[in-house]
Amino acid sequence: MRNLVKVLALSAACLATAQAATSVTTSAATLHRLPSTSGRVLGTVPARTLLITACQGSWCRTTYQNTSGYVARSLTRPVTASAPLGGKGTRFYLNCARVRAAGKAPLKLGEVGYRVALDRDHNGLACEQGE
Repeated sequence: MRNLVKVLALSAACLATAQAATSVTTSAATLHRLPSTSGRVLGTVPARTLLITACQGSWCRTTYQNTSGYVARSLTRPVTASAPLGGKGTRFYLNCARVRAAGKAPLKLGEVGYRVALDRDHNGLACEQGE
């Protein structure tokens, strides 16, 4: 029980100081419930998968196929610099209709407003014509 409390406290601390970035998995990565190899395995993220990650220490918090968990930082490579989750220079678009209405489509990987959920074919271009 003490170990569980320690892991939960560590998780909360990691989330409080982490910054969001777009990353790609360098090989298949195991998605864990907690930031520990002893955490329950939730699934496997295939190699070369684009993810939004919030990394702290040796673990990155992410969501893959509607399942949130942690992957080892050593199995990811950032493709954009870390950016604060909010504030100047950030933009969140609810959907591609909003991106188009703002005149920003298509969004390229690394541009303000890009996120994996808007990139249906995972080619680094979100809200392309036909998406």
